[in-house]
Amino acid sequence: MQLSESALGILQNPNRVNILSTANKKGETDVAIFGTPTLTGQSQLSIVLQDSSRSFSFLKENPHASCLVLVPSGKNTMASGVRLYLKVKRIDLTRNPLFLKERQEGGQTGWEKSFNVDLREEAEKRVHPDRHLVLFDIVEVRPVVDHGQGV
Repeated sequence: MQLSESALGILQNPNRVNILSTANKKGETDVAIFGTPTLTGQSQLSIVLQDSSRSFSFLKENPHASCLVLVPSGKNTMASGVRLYLKVKRIDLTRNPLFLKERQEGGQTGWEKSFNVDLREEAEKRVHPDRHLVLFDIVEVRPVVDHGQGV
């Protein structure tokens, strides 16, 4: 799905709040706030989750999720934002060769930059990896309050 300029602006706003909602195969739900999911393409979003995360556990059972992205207005008006409907495309250990190559070359991957990961600390954790890069396809984008105006 092609994202509109308005949706891209919201997803690239550094002040946004990201709320990921998942459900397991029994229908039990989870809601969690995440720092900075990263746009990894015109229609893909990535996020790093730990093994111990309820969101990660639920996504392994049910690949569908939604993410409410809000940008506070700073005034007494409602925040702007979008609702993203997502489907897991791929789950990788953060030991993915592409990311390791970028690390070895001294650079940081996009998700590491967004999460401000300390590379030495990350190298130590790779001995016992417990972090996973979850790549989502963005299936649908809707406004926070939908009056048929689109995003």
